[in-house]
Amino acid sequence: MHIAFVKRGNFVFSPKARWAIASGIAVIAIAGAITVHAILEKEVVIYDKEKTVEVSTFAKTVKDLLADEKIVLESEDVVTPSIDTKLEDNMKIIIKRAFPVTIVVDGKEVTVKTQPDTVENILSKGGIVLNEKDKIEPALSYSVAKNEKIIITRVEEKVTKTIKPIPFTTVSRKDSNLPAGQKKVIQQGEEGSEEIKTTEILENGKVVSTSTESKVIKSPKPQIVLVGTVQIASRAGVDFAYTEKRRMTASAYTYTGHRTATGTTPRAGVVAVDPNVIPLGTRLYVEGYGFARAEDTGGAIKGNEIDLFFNTTQECRYFGRRQVTIYVLK
Repeated sequence: MHIAFVKRGNFVFSPKARWAIASGIAVIAIAGAITVHAILEKEVVIYDKEKTVEVSTFAKTVKDLLADEKIVLESEDVVTPSIDTKLEDNMKIIIKRAFPVTIVVDGKEVTVKTQPDTVENILSKGGIVLNEKDKIEPALSYSVAKNEKIIITRVEEKVTKTIKPIPFTTVSRKDSNLPAGQKKVIQQGEEGSEEIKTTEILENGKVVSTSTESKVIKSPKPQIVLVGTVQIASRAGVDFAYTEKRRMTASAYTYTGHRTATGTTPRAGVVAVDPNVIPLGTRLYVEGYGFARAEDTGGAIKGNEIDLFFNTTQECRYFGRRQVTIYVLK
């Protein structure tokens, strides 16, 4: 059998030797590949809510691994370590899923997914704008850590202002210079005005309370009317004007040696009265007696009583005590 030898440099190899060398090189290459493979492959554990997954992977980063495993993240989900972190062997990856929070507002429900956060921040994430008087349950500072509802009651204050007239009053004054029944306006009345402010509190569009305030803008001016009181009577052919007519109980007295309450000497035509009813100095006409003047008073003359002076005791006895009509003269 003929065996060929190959010379390489200073070495001569037979075909059998060449085969052995080639086989050794191949083994070394395979072993190297296995070693590199072992170095690149990593064992990783993924914790996703209640689920735990052990993964052997060649992915370079957390992001690549999640993509390989078809794990989808939402905007509010949190991954630890971050998705840009390079993977290492025996690494633990924790996915903290966001939870839904329902916001009840403006007659609808808005769902916001979030990590534990304050009510204020969750409303901001949901694009909910609060008005100054709105009610929020729970409070803005409350920390939401699980599925909960946030209820917003829209509170609106509605103010209405109206101007309302204030009618003027009419004041009547007796006037002894005008005939009875005649009237004379000496001051024209003017209406005033007031502002009526009505405040309504509405919750979610429904009125829950109403309050009203009023403020006088202009005070009314009263109308003043003079009413005539002068009437004409005729007795024994004599006409006289009077402003008041009344029935009184009359008695009689005569001179006692004392002057009247006004300092005059008692005489026919002088009468005693209660000054609280008929002022002293008032001119009168007394039926059955004649014209008189109130110049005197008496301890027994009270209220609707009058005492007539007569010159003699006999005249006093004759007159006695009786009901008379008196006229208060103008």
